[in-house]
Parts: sequence; C-alpha cells; structure tokens
Amino acid sequence: MRTRVQRIRALDAGQWRVVATSVVLLAPIQLMLKSRGLKWTAAQLAARSDRPLGKNDHAKAVSMAEAVSLVAGRKVVGALCLGRSLLLWYLLRRRGMDAELVVGAKAPVDDTWMAHAWVELDSQPVNDVADVRDVYGSFDLDLPRLRTSSAAPNGRG
Repeated sequence: MRTRVQRIRALDAGQWRVVATSVVLLAPIQLMLKSRGLKWTAAQLAARSDRPLGKNDHAKAVSMAEAVSLVAGRKVVGALCLGRSLLLWYLLRRRGMDAELVVGAKAPVDDTWMAHAWVELDSQPVNDVADVRDVYGSFDLDLPRLRTSSAAPNGRG
C-alpha cells in the first residue's frame, strides 16, 4: 500500500484538478448536509451537474475517487463517506458519467446502526471495495439520472 505522500506524488494533472475542486467544494457540501439534509443537498448537486449522458469510464472514475479521498477525511475538511461520495457523484455527473450514489446500512449491533455511502458506476463501486453491497444493505434514494440526449431539461436548448 502506498503512503499518502507517494499517492500525492503520483497524481496526474487531471487528479490535481479534482483535488483542487475537492478542497473548494467539500466543506460547503458538508455544511449543506448538516443544515439541510441529504435530500436537499443531493437535489442541489444534481441540478448543478445535469449533463447529457456520456461514456462511463470506470478507470477515470476510480482515479477521481482517489483524488477526492486525498482531501476528504482530513482534519481540516472532515468529510465522512456521505460528503465524500456526494462530491464524487457530482464530479462524475459533470463529466457525463451516470454515477449512482448508494447509501446502505448494516443490521444494528447493540442498538447501533452502521450506515455507509459510496458511488457506483455501472453497478461497480468506484470509491469502495468491490463487495461493499454484501456488507451494507442499500436504500433506494431515487436520485436524478443524467439525460440521454443533448436537449436541455424542460425543452430548453
């Protein structure tokens, strides 16, 4: 496993752009989550990332997830899995990739629920382990999908 410094040194130009974007957007996303909740935050991000459907690129999505993870979870930002996954979902959608934000939970242990969030592309996790759905049962969030044509929403464009 590479150290954080090795991961930073290995970043390409595209990943550096994702890191910079993450630095700017993670804190506001966390604030929106805390003040307005998941449904409102996801709706705002979906509206700002609505694009015509492009080609899903799993390798690019994983690369972007690695760049987001370098920023998320640091003490300054403190984004947990939900904030980190919302940001990645937003960034992938802006690139025309029809990513899915998934939220799940484990059965309660000692009356404590363990929830988790991750992003999938073509039903494959991009910011988590491959068998994450086996560990966490998922909820249907019914979030917007990308448009399948280049027409703007509501017939504009």
